[in-house]
Formats: sequence, structure tokens, C-alpha cells
Amino acid sequence: MNERPAKILIVEDEGIFAEVLREIVEQEGGGKFTVSVSGTFAEAQAKLSSEFFDVMLLDLTLPDAQGVETYRAVQRVAPDLAVIVLSGSTDENVALETMRAGAQDYLMKHEFDGRLLCRAIRYAGERKSIELKLREREEFFRLISENVTDLIAVVDLDGKRIYNSPSYSTVLGRDEKLAGTNAFEDIHPEDLDSVKSVFNEVIASGQGRRAGYRFIRKDGSVRHVESQSNVIRNESGAAEKVVVVSRDVTERIHSESELRRALSELRQSHDQLKTTQKKLVQSEKMEAISTFAAGVAHEVKNPLQTVVLGIDYLRDYVVTNDQNTAELLDQMVDAVGRADAIVRGLVEFSSHRKGAVAEQSLTDILQQSLNAIEAELLVQSIQFSADLAENLPTLRLDKRSIKHVFINLLAMEIRASSYGSQMVVKTFSRDPTEKERARFAPGEADSESKRIIVAQVESRCTPAPDGKTLARAGDEFGLLVSRKIIELYGGRLERQQRHDGNKLTVSFCT
Repeated sequence: MNERPAKILIVEDEGIFAEVLREIVEQEGGGKFTVSVSGTFAEAQAKLSSEFFDVMLLDLTLPDAQGVETYRAVQRVAPDLAVIVLSGSTDENVALETMRAGAQDYLMKHEFDGRLLCRAIRYAGERKSIELKLREREEFFRLISENVTDLIAVVDLDGKRIYNSPSYSTVLGRDEKLAGTNAFEDIHPEDLDSVKSVFNEVIASGQGRRAGYRFIRKDGSVRHVESQSNVIRNESGAAEKVVVVSRDVTERIHSESELRRALSELRQSHDQLKTTQKKLVQSEKMEAISTFAAGVAHEVKNPLQTVVLGIDYLRDYVVTNDQNTAELLDQMVDAVGRADAIVRGLVEFSSHRKGAVAEQSLTDILQQSLNAIEAELLVQSIQFSADLAENLPTLRLDKRSIKHVFINLLAMEIRASSYGSQMVVKTFSRDPTEKERARFAPGEADSESKRIIVAQVESRCTPAPDGKTLARAGDEFGLLVSRKIIELYGGRLERQQRHDGNKLTVSFCT
């Protein structure tokens, strides 16, 4: 398929010279050019408005247009037209200025032949065609770079910016030009060393690397980005530049953080639900045990009374000098006493209900409990010390019930201690643990005013050779009863048993 002839427009006010140019172009062009002639700029402008031309031969000294402004006027009418300036001997400087403005070439009048002229026309058209293609590609990539949300940067081996896509202005919040600036200056100080390390590894190895880091915007806010870096090599294969394609992942990071927070809250709610469910199950079990305990206590109490009466009768009315019989009666009395203690515990366990509460000091209650068992401490020669904190936050408690619990717990520890043991009693407050916060009611977990008020009884003694303690039957049941009462008022009772003693801890949350 034959290409169409290139259309040439000669703009020259000297008629004879214009016709000579026409003949030279048509003859030397071998049918590859079709030529039109205009004697004024106005006439040329009219033709440009109605026809397409590939190349213009332009005289800069027309009757109605002179100098560089003539070329600029042509550009405004036909910006894609290739222009060769025809210059007289007196205006070569003007011709050079026109070249700088965008003209493809210039020829001095009366100093060229037909072959040179046709070659200049052909080259001017080809250069203009290449220029237009480059312009189209630049426009194409400009549209891409302006509309792509990813960040595209090219930096030299020293980290100086050569190119940054327009999206950098949005992410960094900066309107000024970035070319020539330090590519590391906007990176968060905590991430700077790791990013520089990755950058140097990419240059040294020639292999691309991924990295995640933070940008600090002009307003001080932070954006999270993920980047992929690769080297651009020169003709010899050495690294010359580094291209970095990044993506703003701030929203994703925030979303992941929110999801983790929601998952944590969900797990916390699930744990609270499981705890509540366990408490409900335990409560139902305790209620069933209470009912059973009340029945057992009622059925056992009357026979015990009969046994006690029988023992008293034997002591009072049966005269015997048999020492074994007397010891047997004493053992029976002791056994009945232990059984009676268990029965009384069952009764208390089954019948206890939460009493009237008021603001109470845990330190005061414990001090009164210590006063009540002071005599037992002396009998056992227990080395006793107390560290009771003052001005602790008050708690809503039934003073009588909690005092009774403390007396029972202290008495139990005294019975379990050997002669000359040590006992330390103290009260204090502390911050809640994360596990304790999980048990708070909704809306209380972040309260800074929440405190844990603790009463602690720690006993230390020399263990018996056989490993046995002095604990009495019924102590474990007494511990169960005490725990139930403490839990009625929102507290917790824990007991740690060691080979050389015990530690009882009663804690309440304010």
C-alpha cells in the first residue's frame, strides 16, 4: 500500500522565490510531496484552518508577521505542524531563537540545493512525528501516574529523589516539588534504620525487596505504607537507580487493629459468659448441696443429741474403776463433738443468706477478729505480727458475717499450726490484674478508680515428721462455708497450702 504524499505549505512573500521552492520540492521529491504556497500569514492561517499539512517552510519576514512571534502564531493555530524556518542573512539569530521555541530546523535562503531541502523536509516530518508520539506517551503515562493510587518513585543510589508520582503529594501532604530531595526524610524515625538497610541490600544484591514502614506527613500524622523496591541497571548491568512502588495501607492497618480489638473484646465477653455460666452452674449445685445439707443436718442432729445424753448418763450413773472405759467415754465425747461441729457447719452452710450491708473497713473487721482469738494465739505461743493498712477504701459488707468468717479462718490456721509457729496478718490494696478486670461489669474495665482490697493470713511452722498437721475434722468444710459467705459479698477466698504452712487470701474489689 502506497503512502500518501506529504503536504508541504510554503509561506513566503517573495513570489519568484516561492515558485522556485515549489519546483525544487516537487522535482526533487519524486512525487512524494504536494506543495501549496501562501504569500502572507493571514493566507497561511486560513489554509491551516481548513487543511492538514505535514511540514511548513516559514519565512519570518512576512508583510503581516515578523520574527519569532510568527512561529508562535503558527503554533497556536497548528501545534502539531513541523516547521522549517527560512532565514535571510540578516536574521540568523532570530532563526536560532525560533529553533529554541520548537521549530524543527532552519535554512538560510539562497544557500541550499534541492537535495538538502528535501532531506530537511523529510527529517523535519519524521522528527515531528517522533515528537508527537513521545508527547502522546508522556501524556499517557502522565494520566496513569496522576490517577494511580500507588506511590511510584525513582531515586538515585544516594537516596535522592529523581521522580515521584503525584500521589506522593496526597500521602505526604506536601505540595512542593520532591525532585532532588532526600527520599528518607519523611520516614518515621523508628523505621529509618530498617528502611535504609533494605535500600542498601537492594543495591548490593540487585534483588527486589519488600518493606513496611511509616511516613510522617507534613501535619505530623502518620501513614503506613508497604513498598517493593527494584534496581534499574545501566548498559553495563550495574545498578544505576532504584524504583520503589509503594501502597498506602493505613486504612487496612487500622481495620486490622479494629478487628483485633473487636476479637479481643469478643473473647473477653466469651470468657465472661463462660465465667457467668460456671457461676450459675455452681450456684445451682450449691443450692442443691444446701438443701441436701439441711436435710442431713436435721436427720443427724437428733441422734447425736441422744448419743450425748447416753454418754452423760453412763458417766453419771454407771460406776466403774475401769480406766479403759473412762478413756473410751472421753473419745466418744470428742467424736460426738467433731460430728456436732460438722452438723453446725452444715446448718450454717444451708441457711446463710446475705445480710444487711453497709460501708465497712476491712482492716477494722480483721482487727476485731484478731482481738477475739488473741487468747488462742497465746496458748499456742504463736509468734504473731500484723501489718494492717489504714485509710483503705471502704467496702459494702455485712460486718457480722465477715468477722465470723475471719474468726473461723484464723482459728483454723491456729489449729493447723504447731507450737511456736509464726503467723503474719496484713491488709493492703493493689491494682486489679487483667484476669480480675475481665470479671468487671460492662463499662468498668477501664476505670482507674477500681482497687483490690486484700486481707492475708500467712502461717509458717515446722512440719511434723510424719507430715501430718493439727487440722481438725470439719476444717475443710469450714473453708467451704467461709468461701461461700465471702462470695456472697463479691469477694474471693483462696488458700495456698505449702509443706511449711498456709496462706489464706481474702480479696474484694471496690
